[in-house]
Amino acid sequence: MNIFVGNLSAAVTADELRRLFAGYGTTINALIMRDTDSGLPLGYGHVYVVPEPAAHEAIINLNNTPLNGRPLIVRECVYRARQERRLRRSNWRSAERRAAEARRHNGHDQASQQRIG
Repeated sequence: MNIFVGNLSAAVTADELRRLFAGYGTTINALIMRDTDSGLPLGYGHVYVVPEPAAHEAIINLNNTPLNGRPLIVRECVYRARQERRLRRSNWRSAERRAAEARRHNGHDQASQQRIG
């Protein structure tokens, strides 16, 4: 099972993740995700653990466990399609946002006209 591990400090290595999950089944792979341009860690990674019951036990026991001073976020990795991600994200220029901006500017314009007039 692929396990998402979040809230990692920049100093955590893949070997540390392997050692952390070693007591829960067989760790097949541990990856720290990195920025493609700078090579700096992004603060999350993935650990592949088998068998599945051991992976579930690892998720239960290691969630909120401190590693290098930061509590880990450990959960089952669920891949989403791109369209699902787009549907969840709100459009920052939606009609409601435009209406709120218009009200804010209109109120400002009216207040400045009252002071001038």
